[in-house]
Amino acid sequence: MVTKDMVIKRLKQFGYTVSVEDEGIVEFELDKTLNYVYNYCNITEIPAILDYRIIDRVCAYILYNLKNSGQLEGFNYDSVIKQIKEGDTTIHYATGQDGDTQESRFDSFVKQLERGFDKWITPHRRLRW
Repeated sequence: MVTKDMVIKRLKQFGYTVSVEDEGIVEFELDKTLNYVYNYCNITEIPAILDYRIIDRVCAYILYNLKNSGQLEGFNYDSVIKQIKEGDTTIHYATGQDGDTQESRFDSFVKQLERGFDKWITPHRRLRW
């Protein structure tokens, strides 16, 4: 069974330390995700094989919601100036690989965490009669 502490530990691996104020968010997102699995699969017990996928899905929701509400601290999304040319004023921004900004790489990371979640839980689905 996935616990709040497991989610907090995983978030710490991503460089985000959960504060006391954030613990309510962790509990809410965990309960929401577990209820989704119970309802979608029509089961009363979640198989252990899904634990790590559930943890990543909860982390994705938490990071995404904190970012969009402006509460995600410790992540810098501003592009850094790479080059300035004074004659006719040319400014180049360091945007990372393939023109990605730090924010777009973060968004891709969050999407990767939740990618394929329904495919993982679908085999455990039971028919409703």
